[in-house]
Amino acid sequence: MRSPIILVFLIGCVDLDSFVHNPRHCSIVGEDTCTDIPASYDPDWDPICVPCETPYDLERDYNWIDGMLTEGQSVRSVADTLIVRESLATEDGEGELDLIHIASHGENPTTADLTILYNHGNFAGLEHYLPRIRMLHEAGYGVLAWDYRGYGKSQPETVPTAEQFMADARQVATYADVPPSQLVSYGYSVGAIPAVEMALTGEACALILEAPFTSQAQNALANSGTALPGTFLSSGHFENTEKIRDYEGPLLVMTGTRDKKFPTEDVRSFVTNAGGESAIWILEGIDHGIGGGGGVPEASLTDWMNRIQTFFDEEGKDCTAL
Repeated sequence: MRSPIILVFLIGCVDLDSFVHNPRHCSIVGEDTCTDIPASYDPDWDPICVPCETPYDLERDYNWIDGMLTEGQSVRSVADTLIVRESLATEDGEGELDLIHIASHGENPTTADLTILYNHGNFAGLEHYLPRIRMLHEAGYGVLAWDYRGYGKSQPETVPTAEQFMADARQVATYADVPPSQLVSYGYSVGAIPAVEMALTGEACALILEAPFTSQAQNALANSGTALPGTFLSSGHFENTEKIRDYEGPLLVMTGTRDKKFPTEDVRSFVTNAGGESAIWILEGIDHGIGGGGGVPEASLTDWMNRIQTFFDEEGKDCTAL
């Protein structure tokens, strides 16, 4: 079977934006997504088991990756009294976005008034990223997380077009009901696409990206050796390396040297293009994601929390909670 990259040469300019998405919608949950998962899946992290009518469990015990926690450290569960579950009708009237808003536990006064608007990666949906949401809650932030169309409990069951994806991101940023001086746009992997779009709206005081998607052009080059302009492969909405030139706020980017999806040299180029004050944190020997050895937070929860705090102390001083 020919790959999408090869097909480009056969039929001309092709928009590959739709190939970014790899969702699991709650309507497909069953034995094959929960118990009879493919051998290539990580049995601790990749099963998708929560049907549409069942709330996500933010008290589950996880087999945290070795080395993530120091002796005596834990990642607390989230009290149900701190959780607000919402549904947001999209502006085009064609979708319903599932949102979870978690209030800060309030124990850390330097983080209690900041809300992290969390944009997850391209696998499955919010269920898969609840551990990361719990980590942000443990650090003391408020967290607003959402599922894209076609992911988790959001509707419709089909993925968004690039235009819809960007429109939904802008709508969620505006809907957050948090002063821009206290809202932080955070994107993990493909979540960097909506996170950058949110930051460009001016609704956030800072932008934090973890193992970020950089561009279709760089992604094609890294995975196939094919060098083509981003606009040849894409609508342009996902060309973060170019879009970041227009962002003049504080930026923190975190990545690992073993990340094969978005290589370190591409991430460096992305940061170089940023229009405002920026910082990059590169971790030796760290991979891309949650399973398979983990990513940036799994290397050391304490180091990850401290690096974000340092960012707010230095580059992100405009976030008024600090």
